[in-house]
Amino acid sequence: MNDPHPDISRLAELLKSPDDLDKLPSLRAELTRKKAAIDGQLKLGLKEQLEITSNGMSSITSGQSIVAQIKEEMMKIDRLCSEAQGMIRDFPEVERLGIMQRNFAAVEEMKDAIEKFGPGLGELEELLREDDEDLEGQPNLLAIHAGLSELREVRERAMEQTKGVEGESGLELIDNLPLEGETTLRDFFARLDDVVDWFDEHVGAACINLIPLVQAGNNGLVVRLALVIEEEEKKDRQAKALQDAQREFQDVASRFKSINVGQRELRGYKKKFLQAIEASAAAQFEQVQQAFLDDPDKLEKACR
Repeated sequence: MNDPHPDISRLAELLKSPDDLDKLPSLRAELTRKKAAIDGQLKLGLKEQLEITSNGMSSITSGQSIVAQIKEEMMKIDRLCSEAQGMIRDFPEVERLGIMQRNFAAVEEMKDAIEKFGPGLGELEELLREDDEDLEGQPNLLAIHAGLSELREVRERAMEQTKGVEGESGLELIDNLPLEGETTLRDFFARLDDVVDWFDEHVGAACINLIPLVQAGNNGLVVRLALVIEEEEKKDRQAKALQDAQREFQDVASRFKSINVGQRELRGYKKKFLQAIEASAAAQFEQVQQAFLDDPDKLEKACR
């Protein structure tokens, strides 16, 4: 059982005879020294904790101050822009001229992109056909991904610009404007979707066969696949951050055209990649399990 009076028991051990009373001064000195050492350690530990807490509070206060300053600066910019419109007498005309110039530049850029859209799709289809003949190597995977990313951005910009057109004229232009060979933008976009699905099939095949590819030492395709997944995941994070920022500062973002960029669709290649790996591993486990169930003696032989 535990001693209800451990201090008294300890003192009894130290003072077992009358001669031990002569040891009281030395015992007191020893206990005083130990107490001083413990107090010093406690003070040092308390000081370190206070410094850590103080630094943390300072960091929080500094962060709050920076956020407040950013918010204040954005409000100042918004206020200056509003005041500038009243200070310039011909501001509406200047603004219209600026909009016209930006529109002309955007139209010229979009025109060049659309002219290259069809040939670009043809090149990607040719590369995909080449990779169809070598699915275990897919040497054109990165080139196809770069070309598709560029064409997807062109389509996203085109669709975003149609939102700024009054009525349904923007969509009618995409559906009915004849291009080379009587092809319309809608036809190009539908063809792009087919090429994207084709590319995704190649990526999916590489994901499902990733374990055999690694076992076979096919490092080239594994690295190319990792670069594609990494790039798509990075763009998804950027798009998600931009969407969150637009929702957070919607009142300010609505006043600045440079902030109102097109919404990139989240493609989720990393999620699809992980799902493919899980499905492949599950299928292999199911196959192995079924093989051993058909012949349980194989397990014993395999463990020898």
